[in-house]
Amino acid sequence: MRLWQTVAIYLLVCFGVCLAMRKQGVAVRGVLKCGSVPANYSKVRIVDIDYGPDPDDTLDEKRTDERGRFEPCSRKIKFTIPKKFIHNGNPTPEQWIDIGVINLEGAFDDEGRECVN
Repeated sequence: MRLWQTVAIYLLVCFGVCLAMRKQGVAVRGVLKCGSVPANYSKVRIVDIDYGPDPDDTLDEKRTDERGRFEPCSRKIKFTIPKKFIHNGNPTPEQWIDIGVINLEGAFDDEGRECVN
């Protein structure tokens, strides 16, 4: 009976590890502005923030275009993306999250600075 319990626990742990290591993605779009003008060519980075021993992973990094738009001294602003927008392949139209127009003139709660490029 002990062997069966040990095997069952081992399989559950393996299943949990496999679930945690599955491929994930997120599709984000929005517009950055500085006042009334586009924040063109600003760096936008999507980071998976992990809690625990696993380090944070950069999922994608882009620069905004000439109109301040982006798809998939830096200011660090965090947004929590709901789980329904996290996918494991090509996102469907319903899995895109549009964070809207963000004006960078103001300050944000919990805003930080990242001085490493």
